[in-house]
Amino acid sequence: MTRARVRRWAAAAVATLLLATGAYVGSRWDTAADDGRGLGPVVLATGSPNGVYHQFGQALAEAAGTAAGPAQALVTAGSVENLRLLAQGRATFAFTTMDVAVAAYAGRAPFPGEVPVRAVARLYDDYLHLVTPAESPVHAITDLRGMRVSVGSDGSGTALIADRILDGAGLRPEHDIIRAELSLTEAIEAMHSHRIDAFFWSGGLPTPGMTALATTTAIRLIDLAAAADTLRAAYGSVYRTKNIPAGTYQGMTAAITTIAVPSLLVATDATSPETVERMTGILFATAPAITGSIPAVSQVDPHAAIFTEAIPLHDGARDYYRATKVPA
Repeated sequence: MTRARVRRWAAAAVATLLLATGAYVGSRWDTAADDGRGLGPVVLATGSPNGVYHQFGQALAEAAGTAAGPAQALVTAGSVENLRLLAQGRATFAFTTMDVAVAAYAGRAPFPGEVPVRAVARLYDDYLHLVTPAESPVHAITDLRGMRVSVGSDGSGTALIADRILDGAGLRPEHDIIRAELSLTEAIEAMHSHRIDAFFWSGGLPTPGMTALATTTAIRLIDLAAAADTLRAAYGSVYRTKNIPAGTYQGMTAAITTIAVPSLLVATDATSPETVERMTGILFATAPAITGSIPAVSQVDPHAAIFTEAIPLHDGARDYYRATKVPA
């Protein structure tokens, strides 16, 4: 089944679910004409076109648009930009990693003040990839000194964690590497043409862009076990140590240890409970239909989704979980 057909199937399934549960209202989300709250079209801030966030967001937007009105999946740099868009009122929902959400909620760098972020659901783990050509002399973070390294797009969660891990290894991110800030798409193109020596990427497994790269370019992932211990000591349990299994990407003959961080779908406290409750239902109706094309989504589970740690659940999400007998 093609990805487009999967999304159409998911949209039809969502419409059926919402009709069955009484959550379907006409053919649109509530609007100013309906109830005076002015909820308007739904915008999901996602990420790179080659990443899981954007593909997942596209499926959700298509399902939401079919079931309940206009919705758009916005291509962005990633987690940091997404939460800035939320704070500015330019996005209704956003995908983000937990570490970025915690920084926004607390008003810590790279955010100038607190963002009233609220969790819709915990989704799946993002895995940090440090990617080099197969013949590279790089075998540890410290080997990156003097190398041409992309840390991820400005405004991405990848850049945040890359800078933290470089700093933890005793490298100054602005001085000890030849720094580039490339999106995943740009980094893949740059590695393919030998314009960079390594790049960082944080995303679900497998990341589609990484899968494509591994089929055309011999690459190697660097084991980050030692760096993970340093990162956890500095920033706590938001970071976990996990394995990327052998065979995840072509040519990957052995598992490597890396850093994993949970991903979330979030809104702000200004988003209406009705809108959030409906999107939460759409999320869990859509996920099973797209796991074949987006394997990371197989981890989405309403019983795990409520464990959002320092980020409080949105009232609308809590209403959904309670209505479906998931204690929240």
